[in-house]
Amino acid sequence: MVSADVVLLDSVLLGPLEIRTDTVITFPAGLPGFVTLRRFALVETQRDDLVWLQSVDDAGLTFLLADPFALVPGFEVELPAADLAALGGADANQALLVLTVVQLDGGLPTAANLQSPVVIDRERRVGRQVVLPDSRYGMHHPIAIG
Repeated sequence: MVSADVVLLDSVLLGPLEIRTDTVITFPAGLPGFVTLRRFALVETQRDDLVWLQSVDDAGLTFLLADPFALVPGFEVELPAADLAALGGADANQALLVLTVVQLDGGLPTAANLQSPVVIDRERRVGRQVVLPDSRYGMHHPIAIG
């Protein structure tokens, strides 16, 4: 039996999902290219260093997110204070920081966007994609997912 506290979603990529409404993450500004879509859910994968970000409002929109600290040796980041303030004053040490994974040349996921990580305040369930001022990281940093 499904209650009002659960959203049923037939994800194009992940299939049928039951998403508890108290776990939905809101992106007040949306995500670049998807500014009208603001509600997302994290869906576990079989790996600790990867997670799906599924739009609750568009069953066809799913992103693969990666833990940068597990996949990119020496990754360091200082989140801009303005972005943390936009998340309601999130503590950078408590926030979930992940990278969007992209396919290059139509193959397996092979690159991650280190320049624009996704930051999620897990306690408040609010997220934001941040553009880092540090240009040493690129938008298509090679990673190995195997």
